[in-house]
Amino acid sequence: MAEIEDIYEFLINADPTLMGELSPCADLHDDLGITGDNFSVIMHKFERHFSVNMRSYRWYFHHAEENALGLSGVFKRSPSFRVSHIPVTPRVLLDAVHKGSWPINYPEHDLSGFHFDITIDRVIALALILFCVSWLLANNGAA
Repeated sequence: MAEIEDIYEFLINADPTLMGELSPCADLHDDLGITGDNFSVIMHKFERHFSVNMRSYRWYFHHAEENALGLSGVFKRSPSFRVSHIPVTPRVLLDAVHKGSWPINYPEHDLSGFHFDITIDRVIALALILFCVSWLLANNGAA
């Protein structure tokens, strides 16, 4: 039967650049600095390494997408910004190993529908693009 030390060893091997101190309650995202693609890769390795059924796993409750705050975030809002963060800890991973499947039951949520914040981001981005294009056309025409 797996122990918490097995989870620690897995995490250290999966990501030797962990930023925080391992403890049963350390949030992989907030405390250990794992996010984006790295988080996804570690979870896939975890699934294979410990033979855990991850069908019910919903990544967006645990971490943001890679570059979610960058320019791409202007055009597409990450689902992780529409739900409350749920920590993944070594204790949660150990529970998953013991259960053989992902142990978190997620709250009801809806990622579809109209999101005003996304529309505002898109309008601002379009306005900036139009301003830049008109500025370039005006300056190239003056030369």
